[in-house]
Amino acid sequence: MTDSETARGGAARYPHLFSPIEIGPVTLRHRAIISGHSMRLGDHTGVGERFRAYLTARARGGAALVGIESSPVAPESQNHISTVELFRDEVIGGIAKTADDVHAAGSLLSIILWHSGHNNTHHGGEVVIAPSTIPSPTSRGTPKAASENDIRDTIAAYRAAARRCRQAGVDVLEVQTATDYLLGSFLSPTLNRRTDRYGGNRENRVRLICEVLEAVREEAGDDIAVGIRTSAAHKIPTDPNDYGPGEAIPQMKLITARGLVDYISILTGSQWAMAKSLPPMTEPRMQIAAEGKQFREALDVPITIAGRIRTPAEAEQVIASGSADIVAMARTWIADPDWARKIEEDREDEIRPCLSCNQGCLGYVYRNLPGTCVVNPEAGREFEFPALVRAAKGAKGVTVIGGGPAGLEAARGAAERGHSVTLFEAADRLGGAMRLAGEAPHRGELLLALDWWEREIARLGVEVRLGTTVDPADLPHGNTLIWAVGARAEQTAVSRLRPHLADGIPGAMDLPHGRDVLAGRSKISGRVLIIDEEGGWPAVSLAETLAAETGISGVTVATSERSLGEPDLIETLELLGAAARIKAAGIEVFSETLIESVQGGTATTVNGDALGPFDAIVLSTGAIAVQAPDGVHAIGDCVTPRGFWAAVNDASRLARTI
Repeated sequence: MTDSETARGGAARYPHLFSPIEIGPVTLRHRAIISGHSMRLGDHTGVGERFRAYLTARARGGAALVGIESSPVAPESQNHISTVELFRDEVIGGIAKTADDVHAAGSLLSIILWHSGHNNTHHGGEVVIAPSTIPSPTSRGTPKAASENDIRDTIAAYRAAARRCRQAGVDVLEVQTATDYLLGSFLSPTLNRRTDRYGGNRENRVRLICEVLEAVREEAGDDIAVGIRTSAAHKIPTDPNDYGPGEAIPQMKLITARGLVDYISILTGSQWAMAKSLPPMTEPRMQIAAEGKQFREALDVPITIAGRIRTPAEAEQVIASGSADIVAMARTWIADPDWARKIEEDREDEIRPCLSCNQGCLGYVYRNLPGTCVVNPEAGREFEFPALVRAAKGAKGVTVIGGGPAGLEAARGAAERGHSVTLFEAADRLGGAMRLAGEAPHRGELLLALDWWEREIARLGVEVRLGTTVDPADLPHGNTLIWAVGARAEQTAVSRLRPHLADGIPGAMDLPHGRDVLAGRSKISGRVLIIDEEGGWPAVSLAETLAAETGISGVTVATSERSLGEPDLIETLELLGAAARIKAAGIEVFSETLIESVQGGTATTVNGDALGPFDAIVLSTGAIAVQAPDGVHAIGDCVTPRGFWAAVNDASRLARTI
């Protein structure tokens, strides 16, 4: 079978997804695109080497359209230094190079024209504007209600940004009106309290968006498609008149009736409900398919939707069922830049899955770091990762000790390079700490990564020996040894706030740890107290697991954090959802509570309060590395506990050097 026949065979299973479509003056060769997800890969003024490599990798991987993230059209819209500043002529060169590379790879390039509105901060020195003086829930300070002069300046800024994009060779311009950014706030009857010609009735609230689109259209010319990104709903809690399809669809009708857009891209949520805009794994797949169908049935331009579309079968279903004409996927393509190419080449089982964990793509951005991916550490770092190619000096024997994410990725990478790999795992299943996390309630999609690694190492011929402990001295001489045995539970996190407790919490030395309970090595029952000093998912997963078990009559958590799950769950947009589940499960939480000592089944806080008695007390207090022997390559948590991304990153980098 030829390559072209194979490609036709793979795409033939998804005929709607792999059919071309016209959006205005451009034609997409199929209907799977990568939407612009903020990864903070820019270099202050434009698209530099890092961002260009990231985008081009996805073009080579088969995306019909590659999207540059929301880019500020005016200085008061810029909210961090890693954006593509469309208010500067200096951005033209970097965008032009990117357009050339994307075109050479067979794809088209889009960019989102964006104004942050009230979601920006005055701390950058600019005056933040909005339709009305309504503060953002995520920013400090009250915005200025935009004057007529401000509005004229804003329209001029969009016009100038569009002109720069045209000069750079961009194919598609998308005007951001989604969520509660500036233009989206004008559309909202809740956020727009104006009484002039830009507020009040629906036609007035749409006026600015139409004037912006007219300016963008004029600058775009006849060869560039123009669309808008808009919200199906803002999901503002307790708002009785929340912006939803009943308001959004008539507004879009006003815009499409004037011939101002070639397509409409839909998402949902706002700064009040960001977990709807970037949905974690607890949200449904194909999240807004129903809303997409409403828009598509009401409007006469192509409709794009995003929101937890992960598999080709899901993408095909969205299009075939009439929920959208095009599927936009950001995190799916972050996890695997070759998503479409693998489908076309009949390699669907090799697609690296997005877990919707938000840990690398969003959590890193919240930390002001370039975005990446837990299962694909190359994402956002393509320019610095050498290609994973066959070893130049020929195959060698590689032994991997440990079958968690670090060991699995090391084995996969080494086998991909042509080495003969044997993986030893002491447990009877692969996965390590990641499997414990994935088997906890509401975390099941983590297991998709383990399923993928297992398929990959089987495909590549890695020999796996489960239930086997290894002494390096007994292994064949000359093998490359990779040590990836993870970490063991300990009270290391106690030292974060109380470094003087060298031996941990007095009286807690022999208490079971959460990792041992989740692994089934420690059996408990009755009323349980969890002492949490590490924060994040471990205590949340432990509490939810125990609350769901028979034989447990009640779960209480004493956490050092302000809320159970902080700080990690804030950065991944999972905190509010987890808090609601914790409350519904009847789990009692004592926040900002430090345990001074434990005696029997009672814990005493540093304030002298007694908690208990309990039938069992369990520690969620961190882990410590397991010392690696001399002469091995140590990776992952056995170097020092740092989480899944660091483990996979260690392994991916090492595989390129052996």
